[in-house]
Amino acid sequence: MLIEVDEGRCVGCGRCAADCVGSNLRVEAGVARVRGRCILCGHCVAVCPEEAVSIPCLDMADVEPAAPAAETIDAAALLRAIKSRRSVRDYLPRRVGDEALSLVLEAGRYTATAKNAQGCRFIVVQDGLEELKRIVWDGIDGLLELPASEAPRWTGPYRSFARDVRRDPARDFLFRNAPAALFVAAERADDAGLAAQSMELVAASAGLGALYNGYLCRAVEAIPQARAFVGADERPLQVCMLLGYPAVSYARTAPRKPGDFVVR
Repeated sequence: MLIEVDEGRCVGCGRCAADCVGSNLRVEAGVARVRGRCILCGHCVAVCPEEAVSIPCLDMADVEPAAPAAETIDAAALLRAIKSRRSVRDYLPRRVGDEALSLVLEAGRYTATAKNAQGCRFIVVQDGLEELKRIVWDGIDGLLELPASEAPRWTGPYRSFARDVRRDPARDFLFRNAPAALFVAAERADDAGLAAQSMELVAASAGLGALYNGYLCRAVEAIPQARAFVGADERPLQVCMLLGYPAVSYARTAPRKPGDFVVR
């Protein structure tokens, strides 16, 4: 059984049953009982006012009281933070701290996934970044040496990237000078994208800058040695995000095109 109900704590209020996505809980004889299918969403744990419900196969030690209304983020302040974020392409030569990195990863872990699959793998390369650079650029060089008819079509733009980095290692279009690269491997691109958005917002709150790098993601995904190095297993790499402390600051938000909104 996936869900456990402490009958000594349960008061039969029915909140868990009413909020259960799979109609997996019912109140019988004044106590919540488990019935049917569970997708491990955790709503029953979160909604119970008596802490009577648990899911032992999940990390119950990480459950904490929800933030009270007074501590929720002001909507206008959050919007301003979203408007203020920038894609950072220049980083300080400073290691990303373990505490900040842990917050970023937890944001990805707690982001919603389709059918509550929780199927994302979050991969951080920091200590091994120089080795990953070597593997990626060696792989790209090898592919670019192939006859044009045999080289994968995606390698076209990488020819100029490789030429620049050979002339000047500081002109590394793929890795910039970021101290860390974060990859998200997942079967579903939307799951990875949602997690990446949450992680970027927390990264910005922790003083970090981020850059989504599709070129690097594609290269690592396509080069077997690079995939093996990062440990993506059978799931495709969907997102790559460079992380580090920004070497540039921005005084104001940037303009955008008028919104294309439809409200019915």
